[in-house]
Amino acid sequence: MLAFDSLLFRSLATISLLIAIVAALFFAEAIFLPVALALLIALVLHLPMVAAQRAGLPQTLSVILLISALGALTGLIAFLLFGPLREAVTSYPDLAGELKRKLLSLRQSFRAAEEAGDAISRVADDVKEIVKDPAVQEVVVKDPNFVATAANSVAEVVTGIVLTLTIAGFILATRRPFLTLATMPFKSTASKLHAARIWKAVEREVSYYYLVATTINVGLGIAVGLVLWGLGVPMPHVWGIAVALLNFIMFVGPAIGTISLLVTSILTFETPLEILAPPVAYLVINFIEANLVTPHFLGRRLKVAPLAIILSLVFWGWLWGFAGLIIAVPTLVILKAVADKTKALGSLRRFISPRASHSRPETPDPTPETVIHAPERSSP
Repeated sequence: MLAFDSLLFRSLATISLLIAIVAALFFAEAIFLPVALALLIALVLHLPMVAAQRAGLPQTLSVILLISALGALTGLIAFLLFGPLREAVTSYPDLAGELKRKLLSLRQSFRAAEEAGDAISRVADDVKEIVKDPAVQEVVVKDPNFVATAANSVAEVVTGIVLTLTIAGFILATRRPFLTLATMPFKSTASKLHAARIWKAVEREVSYYYLVATTINVGLGIAVGLVLWGLGVPMPHVWGIAVALLNFIMFVGPAIGTISLLVTSILTFETPLEILAPPVAYLVINFIEANLVTPHFLGRRLKVAPLAIILSLVFWGWLWGFAGLIIAVPTLVILKAVADKTKALGSLRRFISPRASHSRPETPDPTPETVIHAPERSSP
């Protein structure tokens, strides 16, 4: 029989707890996903909230202005993207046929890729046969249920956005209870103060990181949009917005942008040079941003191991789909900010950021002697 204080019992209990937490997150996605996104938004808006209050605005008014501005920006982005996305969905059969024709013509210019071209052609033939099937076409294009399903999906997204922004507003307005919650597990005054310092440091680190990353991504979107406009790509403003948004998802976002831009170039242009120019230009600009601009402005905050990023993307993508991919990197940034300032999380810090493993936490944990004998010296 296992003893309650044995290492094996504690290990099994920890594993069981982790499985229970993952199961709860998976089956209660409708509850936890808006809360997670709202917490992320509240962390990102921490520094703007502080700036608004320093400017003399009341807390409630600051929250209303920030949440309203974020909601208006989200609505504007959705308005600009909805039309092109709807057109792409409704004209999918024509686009598939045109893509097949272009791919067949490109085979003459890429003899070395003959085998890959044959495979693509077979896939395109299958797609065309499916599109030509009257039954499939009736269901996908002509059935009114398709429109109803799309309308329901839009309504769910809008409801989710409103709910998330509302929760984020309450988190910003009631910051003190969350600070109390962060210090609740600790008994001594010194430990509570240390937990409070970690919470405040996480707020500053995450807010600064994503405000700078947002500024960089906006610049990336503008640069890519201007280049694509010069190359004659249709709707360059839409591509600029899409590139800026996709860049928040490391690795996966740029890959999706490159493939989508390549498909659009195949459908738009005729010559191989014209087709390759837009995705190559995007990759060049993204390479400069990822290797020069972002490390210059974010420095050590960007030192996250690629393996940790990939594992986080795989886990959260499996758990919550595309929404999980959005919060995968923020989760690592939060964990890194906590681990950098907590001595007990040294192993986690070395896994997330192995190149910075030699650095000590900025605020070490208090020793047992300090906690017991000197809580008065640590209290304000």
